[in-house]
Amino acid sequence: MNNRDEILVTGAAGFVGRETVRHLLAKDWHVRGLVRSEVRKESAPHARLSLHKVGDISAISNWSLLVSGCRVVVHLAARAHKTGEFPDASQALFRRTNVDATIALARVALAAKVKRFVFVSSAGVMGDFSQRPFTEADLPQPASAYAMSKWQAEQALQDICRQGAMELVILRPVLVYGPGNPGNLERLMRLIKTGMPLPLASVDNRRSLLNVGHLAAIIAEAAQLPAAAGKTVLLADGNDVSTPELLRAFAEGMGVKARLFPMPSSLLLTMARLFGRSRDAERLLGSLQVDTKLKTELFGAFPRDATIRGLIETGRSER
Repeated sequence: MNNRDEILVTGAAGFVGRETVRHLLAKDWHVRGLVRSEVRKESAPHARLSLHKVGDISAISNWSLLVSGCRVVVHLAARAHKTGEFPDASQALFRRTNVDATIALARVALAAKVKRFVFVSSAGVMGDFSQRPFTEADLPQPASAYAMSKWQAEQALQDICRQGAMELVILRPVLVYGPGNPGNLERLMRLIKTGMPLPLASVDNRRSLLNVGHLAAIIAEAAQLPAAAGKTVLLADGNDVSTPELLRAFAEGMGVKARLFPMPSSLLLTMARLFGRSRDAERLLGSLQVDTKLKTELFGAFPRDATIRGLIETGRSER
């Protein structure tokens, strides 16, 4: 690699972004990271890392200065669902951040002769639940405003890249876990930590998960692997777990007992509907699996026992 090869990473200070930057630096990239707000001085000690505060990416009016000189763009920054948002308002915000800003960045990247654009999308574009593992050949069926915005961004990027020589790699990760993970997994660990009995012992489902370190390694590889050009790839560890297995691994890491007891899933769903929490219950009870054959062919396999070990380590970070 040329010692001046520079890569632009949006969302560089996020949960996935921080780990991605670390892997890119290990591969000798010069990393230009875009961050929403100021980061601590110790977060950017590396001579080949520069961080630039840009605020909300949907408000960036001049991408040219940020993209200029970069050989590759890794687009991680996105708006995720926030509890309490009104659906109509959130759809507009998703569109503005996840679609419009992505299009603006990609058009500038194409004009600047960026060689490759790596877009981190979501396996959610395939749907929220699966009867069998999704494959890349399946038709996307996004079921949320967030997933729809990712699917729309994918389609727009494909149209833009067809207009020139910029290579496109689309990565569709499932739910990502690791120390410091935000969102639903963090809330689930806090619930386990309370010691509250949970009626989930008899749940018989399978969920694909993705270790944050594995994802970051894949992103770093996708930035330069010739065989990845033009590919859309579903990403997961390949070691699917049930909800009880997930809870017990988190509990082991936190040094507490997972207090699970059995209850029929049909009754759980009925109770959840009464309290307006049917979507939360469906996520805990349902299955969502993706096929990792293409991921493994391109980027390698994740060790069979590493997912449970990673979940335990994630729980340990919450002690």
